[in-house]
Amino acid sequence: MRARRDAAIRLLKTMLVASIVLPAGLFSYAAWTTNRDAFAHADEQLSATLDIMSEQANKVFQSVDLSFASVRAIVGTMSDDEIRASEQTLHLKLRELDTALNTIDALALVDKDGLALVSSSVFPAPRDLNIANRDYFQAQVERDAGTFIGAVVKPIVRPDLLFGVSRRRAPQNGEFSGVIAIFVMPKIFSEFYDKMARGTDASFSLVKSDGTILARYPAPPGNVTRFESNSGFMNTLNSWPEGGIVDIVSIDGLKRRVGYRKLGYTDLYVSDGIPTSAIRAEWLGAISAHLIFGIPATLFLFMLVLLTMRRTQEFYAEAERRDLAEQALRQAQKMEAVGQLTGGVAHDFNNLLTIIIGNLGIAKRGVVEARAERALDNALTGAQRAAQLTQRLLAFSRRQPLNPHAIDINKLLTGMSDLLTRSLGETVQLETIGGAGVWNIEVDTSEMESTLLNLALNARDAMPEGGKLTIETSNAYLDEEYCRHHDGLTPGQYVLIAVTDNGSGMPPETVEKAFEPFFTTKEAGKGTGLGLSQVYGFMKQSGGHIKIYSEIGEGTTIKLYFPRHDGDDAIVAPDDDSVSHRGNGETILVVEDDDGVRQYASEILRDLNYQILEARDATTAMRLVDADKPFDLLLTDVVLPGKNGRELATEIEKRRPGIKVIFMTGYSRNAIVHHGRLDRSTELITKPLIEGVLARKIRQVLDGPAPAKPRD
Repeated sequence: MRARRDAAIRLLKTMLVASIVLPAGLFSYAAWTTNRDAFAHADEQLSATLDIMSEQANKVFQSVDLSFASVRAIVGTMSDDEIRASEQTLHLKLRELDTALNTIDALALVDKDGLALVSSSVFPAPRDLNIANRDYFQAQVERDAGTFIGAVVKPIVRPDLLFGVSRRRAPQNGEFSGVIAIFVMPKIFSEFYDKMARGTDASFSLVKSDGTILARYPAPPGNVTRFESNSGFMNTLNSWPEGGIVDIVSIDGLKRRVGYRKLGYTDLYVSDGIPTSAIRAEWLGAISAHLIFGIPATLFLFMLVLLTMRRTQEFYAEAERRDLAEQALRQAQKMEAVGQLTGGVAHDFNNLLTIIIGNLGIAKRGVVEARAERALDNALTGAQRAAQLTQRLLAFSRRQPLNPHAIDINKLLTGMSDLLTRSLGETVQLETIGGAGVWNIEVDTSEMESTLLNLALNARDAMPEGGKLTIETSNAYLDEEYCRHHDGLTPGQYVLIAVTDNGSGMPPETVEKAFEPFFTTKEAGKGTGLGLSQVYGFMKQSGGHIKIYSEIGEGTTIKLYFPRHDGDDAIVAPDDDSVSHRGNGETILVVEDDDGVRQYASEILRDLNYQILEARDATTAMRLVDADKPFDLLLTDVVLPGKNGRELATEIEKRRPGIKVIFMTGYSRNAIVHHGRLDRSTELITKPLIEGVLARKIRQVLDGPAPAKPRD
């Protein structure tokens, strides 16, 4: 299922990415082509405008060329004196020529010193009018500059700006004799450019190759009269002098796409510029149609795939939760079935072990021969090992009666550190880390110690070459999401005990079976397979949770979660072995249906200086009570034919209030144990009965206070 889920999620993720990438790719391509088309269209506009500007400029300068030819035809080789003598006639002819050509503002003849000889605009020409400092005059003095166009200037006798165009006059005696000057007003071009702009942000210019601006629309900002030599326009013009189209920052600070072209007349250029923002606006207008329909469609497709992916994840998550729940149920059913089997076997087995161990002990006391004593010792050791296995089976099946107390786990760990260190040996380093402010827990102290010792020994076996074992405590919170994946676990506050080793680790298949009884990875004879089973049963019976995290070669961490206990302060009273456990002649009523167990218990109690009354069932015991047989303590098995031990004790307490009771059990379900815990004010001793344990328990109960009131 996990493989199918991962494959489905990968496919949906691919579709999710594709739902964005493909439309984005198509849109990017459309945007690129549209942008390219927008700039291509702008370039076509620039080229068409340059055609118009070139045609208009060529017409103006063709008129200038025609004027030069006409003036030369009129003046011929006349000297300065002859020109002055015929000034009026020449003025009229030049004026007639000026009037015929509306592109020209004025014509003039200038001598070699820059003084006006005759002018089309004024008669007589001012004798003090000197243009020797004008660029169009100075350019012709040293050499024949051909047709030279000067910069825009403010004329001496006219209010409007103009620029001069000059050519040399016919030389006199082979020497420079002056110039013919034709004056053109820039507004002829700027007014034409204004009409072409039609209220747009386009720009038009007529410039010289050195960057001098003759005419521009809109007018240059400030008093700018030329392009800087290092400007983008001039750098482009120098690199491609015949013409081209380029993106530059214009003289007015706007970024423009500028087309320029060289005129056939001298060194003049016309240029046309369109703001790039206008081109992009046109591009955005074209691409917006794609956006209007493309974006909603893309978002719809994306949300559809996203919704599908989420629904698929939820589907597989729910399927996985159901699968986990089914696995947990199957595991719980299997554990419950095994637990019922082991619990039933353990009950009878404990009775048998009581007889075996008890009688072996009795027999040992009467044996003198060393060989027989060794044999009895070996038999007793084997029987005791069998008793330990039985207790582990009961712990796994959750039939082990627990007597929980509130404990401080940090203090318990501190008290166990020496025992754990000795058990681990010299090759394993032990580190205990007690968390600050760790809450109390309510557990059976002896079972808690046994659990930690079990885990420590398992960790030691996983580190045959030595290593480090860390036991760490802390507070924890298990949320609903975690508890949904673990059957029988309630969200809330827990105390975490983490037992970590850096040993060989376990593969996943071993982790899955680790808690099953008799499952072990150890060599034959080195493990029973009940250690983790006992831990598992104890955790479940204590309302806790256990989890294994392990990787091959990295080690193992076993986490124990115990519910937080909010009751009384943690108190664990140690046993006092210095007190005598013999009786003082008190009478004990022993009720046990198994004859062998009853006989053994009665015999060792007589040896301990107690008076004994025996009964094999509740009916016999009640006859002794009805006969007013006195006794100080009732020692009864829990499982009896007819009335059970709990019911018998209740009946006797009604007739003899304050009587003290000890229950015996090898396997008990609901008589004195509920939810795995002893009922309050209940004293219990587990089978198989060990003489020392029984003597200590009886003495403890007899010397203790009488019950305050009859048990329910």
